[in-house]
Amino acid sequence: MSESASGGGGFDADLVGAFIPKPDLLQVLTNMGISRNAATKGLYHTGNYNADLAAAWIFENQDKDLDNPLLLGEDDDSSEDEMEEFLDESDFYKMVFVVNQSLGMGVGKVAAQVAHGALGLYRVLVEDHNKYGGPLMAWESFGETKIVTKGENGEHLQELQAKAASLDIPHYQVHDAGKTQIAAGSNTVLALFGKLDIVDKITGSLQLL
Repeated sequence: MSESASGGGGFDADLVGAFIPKPDLLQVLTNMGISRNAATKGLYHTGNYNADLAAAWIFENQDKDLDNPLLLGEDDDSSEDEMEEFLDESDFYKMVFVVNQSLGMGVGKVAAQVAHGALGLYRVLVEDHNKYGGPLMAWESFGETKIVTKGENGEHLQELQAKAASLDIPHYQVHDAGKTQIAAGSNTVLALFGKLDIVDKITGSLQLL
């Protein structure tokens, strides 16, 4: 039986008509906990080319009934203008966390290390308010996008860190204290923050965790 088109996040392809959301972008959005219908609408209204932009649109349009299926034609007259205004008036930022897969950390350990990375990176940003105050406000205004990806090993994380430094991307490297599971000083997580297109130059090819 197909999913119901009504209710919490069901999806009816017949109602979407000619619009087909890109499957990889749809997967990214649903992995964030966004319903399939809301994800489809987000991609439709932001050009169907970037999951982060779609997520930002969704977070900015919570007042709309996002879980109902997309009906083409209901607001087509305004959708193009809406997308242009949305893209022109906003700078979009995200945090990305690259997890060292070679360490074999458990789920709880990974969660703790990503949390360390988020806190550490946030402190880096707030300590230089003149430089990062505006980007932080933009990030907070559009859903505080956070993505967790897979890194190969400690050397890989160091290479990504060097690339971030060369692009002037704020970052924070988490080194474990060695109290549980792994050796002290291990590079567990690399956290980065910046505009979508710049961060994607560093992490865009990495798989989601």
